[in-house]
Amino acid sequence: MSEKLIKESTFISFDGALKLHTSHQRPDRYRHLEMDIASRPRIARGGGYSFAAASFGEKILVQEMTGFDRFLDFDLARKTVNVEAGMSLGKLMAWAMQQDLYFPVLPGYPAITIGGCVAADAHGKNPWKDGTFSDWVTAINLFHPEHGYMRLSRDTNPEVFALTCGGFGMTGIIVDVTLQLVELPSNAFEVKKLPVTSLTEAMQILAEYSGRSDFIYSWHDGTRRGKDFGAGMIFLGNWLKGNPAGMHVHPEKNTMTARSRAAMPVTLWNGWTAAAANRIFMAMNKSNPVEMMDVDKATFPFAYNTLYHRFYGRKGFAEIQVLVGLQVADTFVQKLQELVEQYDPPLVLSSLKMFRGKQTSLSMTGEGYLIALNFYRNSRLVAFLERFDQLAIETGAQPNLSKDSRIPAAVASQTLINYAGFKSRLLQFDPVRRYQSELSNRIGV
Repeated sequence: MSEKLIKESTFISFDGALKLHTSHQRPDRYRHLEMDIASRPRIARGGGYSFAAASFGEKILVQEMTGFDRFLDFDLARKTVNVEAGMSLGKLMAWAMQQDLYFPVLPGYPAITIGGCVAADAHGKNPWKDGTFSDWVTAINLFHPEHGYMRLSRDTNPEVFALTCGGFGMTGIIVDVTLQLVELPSNAFEVKKLPVTSLTEAMQILAEYSGRSDFIYSWHDGTRRGKDFGAGMIFLGNWLKGNPAGMHVHPEKNTMTARSRAAMPVTLWNGWTAAAANRIFMAMNKSNPVEMMDVDKATFPFAYNTLYHRFYGRKGFAEIQVLVGLQVADTFVQKLQELVEQYDPPLVLSSLKMFRGKQTSLSMTGEGYLIALNFYRNSRLVAFLERFDQLAIETGAQPNLSKDSRIPAAVASQTLINYAGFKSRLLQFDPVRRYQSELSNRIGV
């Protein structure tokens, strides 16, 4: 195929930490995927919402799959749908709800693609109850230049299926995916908001309600210190019975991208603005302790609060998210507070969920608490993150690679349970390593 299909483009990680210029292709038919590009390394890209640079890299051809966004098949009896990998979650959900169906695992932004969710093994708002995205994938159509098109499932090519679910695109291009849907219980959620005074109190409530809530997560004011550290709010959502009048989907009109997120030349977050915003947010939710939300707003909260990410501006933000085992969670939180008190990092907010994962790739696996921390960038951050990595190693906490743009191989190899096994199995499948990214090269896979 003609090299005219390939151009040069600039890519930015969603957190703003990485920016580079490399080759770019937007395939919209199968022969574009199959074109001869010799030994050039390549990687698939969806909507570009990974905080890490999982879908681009230096001197790597980016194959942007958003042109592959069609519905291919629907089995009403089995409640399965086969869609191309570049379809967005928002498009899938708008269609599914018209069929009175729902997909249980949805991360927080509607423009994320199906293929990206499989590659990152994304999770939603109650992974303890619903598992991760790949748990609801029944089949994958994968393209690799040496292997051709491969049908993958738990019964057909199960080894490659396991490598692909949470493999961050390193096995090839996910062309289409078959998903298991469920009946749509209602058109709205009842969301209860419970104030908490600490991360420990939040963990206790999450442990009590995660198994019997349709979604549950916490938010915590990152500017609090001392006895107020971890003050925040639990959001506990359950489907309402019936279909309340006036509840309907409100599709977002202005889709935020990595580039538009970074449109402001300076960050508006600092110690004062973060503290003020957190206190206003807390007060607003305390004054409205029970809220009815339509499915779209409850499912995709960041689509309705884009200012939070936009305020980080061109300089960007840093997020880290780790899975902490149940047995060490109290110790981890105590040591985390000690680190925050010692280094005073520019922490805006933190959040918690209970998590259950079972993939054998680079995604998190096991049971515990997901702890996420969001920062604006300043001179104190680097030292804190280095010490945080040591805490993760000491306590066996696993990082979420899609949320962190700076984890090096030395940390990844010591914290990801399946790191060595994944690397070995991937090299057996693809000794040449056709599919690479900044992420794969940084973590040494």
